[in-house]
Amino acid sequence: MKRPIILITAGRKNESAGDSKPQTVWNGCDIDYTQSVARSGGAPLLLPCITDEQTAIASLKAADGLLLTGGGDILSLNYGEEPHLTSAWQDPTRDANEIALTRVALEKGIPILGICRGLQLLNVALGGTLIQDIPSQVPNSIKHYGAGLTTTLLHSIDIEPDSLLHQVLGNGKMAVNSYHHQAAKDVAPGLKINSRAKDGVIEGLESSEGKPVLSVQFHPEEIADVYPQFQPLFDWLVLEAGKK
Repeated sequence: MKRPIILITAGRKNESAGDSKPQTVWNGCDIDYTQSVARSGGAPLLLPCITDEQTAIASLKAADGLLLTGGGDILSLNYGEEPHLTSAWQDPTRDANEIALTRVALEKGIPILGICRGLQLLNVALGGTLIQDIPSQVPNSIKHYGAGLTTTLLHSIDIEPDSLLHQVLGNGKMAVNSYHHQAAKDVAPGLKINSRAKDGVIEGLESSEGKPVLSVQFHPEEIADVYPQFQPLFDWLVLEAGKK
């Protein structure tokens, strides 16, 4: 049986370099993404963060599904705002490539699952904006950036009963892990909210037009092996990719 190929976006980071050592830039993602896709029967294919958008887009020809992974903050100029003082780890090259990938994937009907930064990237790619710093910009906000010693379900979310997310997870309320200080603000055309935290912060977006597009602000890949109730998100992506 053919395993659907899931294209997984990679981030970049610099390796610390001494005086006599050239700087090295690494491409990669957390291994939990690839393992989660594989557990659901998909074939993970890692896409390096490259400078040529057309090369990245061409990679979609080999893919049945697209997984937008977590990472640093999206450059705020992409959605018409100056950067907040807390903004960090921007990578304009990654932004440009993933925005182009997302738009092409939508045009071609390729299923998309966005995780954390992936949700934010999806919203920005379609014309939405972001809250740049939840602690300073959301009154009475709860803690959204966990620092537990082990995998921790940090806060709860309320899931819309008529949403795709509810259909996939089979639940109207869940506790989730959380590692973000930014979130979706103005929701882009073509998307709708599927879940929120108790402070009103958006915890999930999906297509409002019935397209195979789903995104969450938490990190299911990190906890699906311990908390199997999150594995259905990857099952959904692989199942939809298999329909192509």
